[in-house]
Amino acid sequence: MKAKDKRTDNSGHRQRVKDAVKQNGFNHLTDERFLELILFYSVPRVDVYDLAKNLVQEFGSLQNVFCADFDRLCKVKGVGENTALMLSAMGEALKRTSKPNIDKRVSLKSVDDLKALAKSELYGLNNENVVLVCLDNAKRVKKIVHISEGDKREALIDVRKAVQVAIDCEASAAFIAHNHPEDSCEPSANDVDSTRALCVMFRKLGFLLVDHIIIGCDNEVYSMRSDPLFSQMFY
Repeated sequence: MKAKDKRTDNSGHRQRVKDAVKQNGFNHLTDERFLELILFYSVPRVDVYDLAKNLVQEFGSLQNVFCADFDRLCKVKGVGENTALMLSAMGEALKRTSKPNIDKRVSLKSVDDLKALAKSELYGLNNENVVLVCLDNAKRVKKIVHISEGDKREALIDVRKAVQVAIDCEASAAFIAHNHPEDSCEPSANDVDSTRALCVMFRKLGFLLVDHIIIGCDNEVYSMRSDPLFSQMFY
């Protein structure tokens, strides 16, 4: 007689976990048990608690599991493509539902307005992204374009593409924003040089770059125009 696979979960454990959640909600579950429940739906018929525990240990927290790169998830023993995709999708859902809601029809009248919009566009991104926000005469948003994505340390501010986007949507003004996923919000030398070049190009074409907003890894937000070192380049 063939020995029973110790990993096979035929004991009714899954149903007991589901019934407990139905009766008591999710609050009583540890992060590992909560992840175990989720894994029920991508890994059939086997005990997945050890896998859930290993994932939390590997990435440091439940949130980090959901925000992990698909390829890195696939490298964890026991995680197939279906599970990696499901966990990545849950991370994306977390980002989208946690994203601040900004009414883009309202005029952006202050630096705080620019910062709030920048945070809403760049919230939760793991790599550096550069966003161009085109504005009309009343400082209302006409168009938002992610003009580039880099890695965790750097993203190219494509001056030519930014200018073309602003021209195509007939912007009166614009601002750019980008994030530093693993660094402070202080601008790099490349950030400063690219911003200066963009200001010059915009001014030649008859519209203004009003600011460059940078979001740091600690969620601090920096306005280059508000910094006395750089404020004059925006006029």
